[in-house]
Amino acid sequence: MARTSEKLIIVLIGGAATLAYVFHELLKDAVDRWLSVRLEAVGGLFADVTERSISLTLTTVLAVVVVWALYARIRSEFAADLQERLRPKLACTFDMVDGDCVQTSTRAARPTAGTGTSAGRLTSFRLKVAADRIGSVEGCRARLVSVRRDHEVVLEGERLVLPFIPTNASDAVGKRIDAGVPELLEFLQISDRNTVDVPTVVRPNATNLRSLLLQPGDYTFVIIISSPESAATATPVLRWTGDWKTASVTL
Repeated sequence: MARTSEKLIIVLIGGAATLAYVFHELLKDAVDRWLSVRLEAVGGLFADVTERSISLTLTTVLAVVVVWALYARIRSEFAADLQERLRPKLACTFDMVDGDCVQTSTRAARPTAGTGTSAGRLTSFRLKVAADRIGSVEGCRARLVSVRRDHEVVLEGERLVLPFIPTNASDAVGKRIDAGVPELLEFLQISDRNTVDVPTVVRPNATNLRSLLLQPGDYTFVIIISSPESAATATPVLRWTGDWKTASVTL
């Protein structure tokens, strides 16, 4: 089976031949008249053959120039399209029924005032970040840039770094994402005590995210995942009722 490039060459050759014939039919009378005046002194068979040869050559050259210009244009567009297709891109997904995206763990018991020790459940919500083109995307870093509750701004003007899983790994804030192997980005935690938190790597002292996520409502998180080669924006929405059992996240 012929490749696309081979088919294109066949089409271009056929197009050049067709255009040469069309141009010849359209211009032959004008070219013949112009040449006949200049070859009138020669006369005979030689003049007739010369007229036809020059007429055919001119129309063929014109057809080749037009087809070559079209070919150069098509080749340029194909090259730009191929470069864009091969450029690594990032894609984010989330599904509440996906065990990788939603994971529940039991927190270790820890001392609490007046009650001895306490343990509980912690539900972590994670985006799946994948390279949706050929190759790998190096140095991926995620930042939470804003949070809105319904139409009210809860957090803005921050660039809070979010960790990839595992959160204690050296590449948690600079992950390499290979094609076909998505990585998990943790962006939200809800405890069985109905506390909502964002597991940022470094949290400014002035920002208390838990206090910002107390009231029920639909919270929209704007997260930017970027690398030197690409960037993507994810906007997961937390529907918070005040009860960890009924909380849900959509993307």
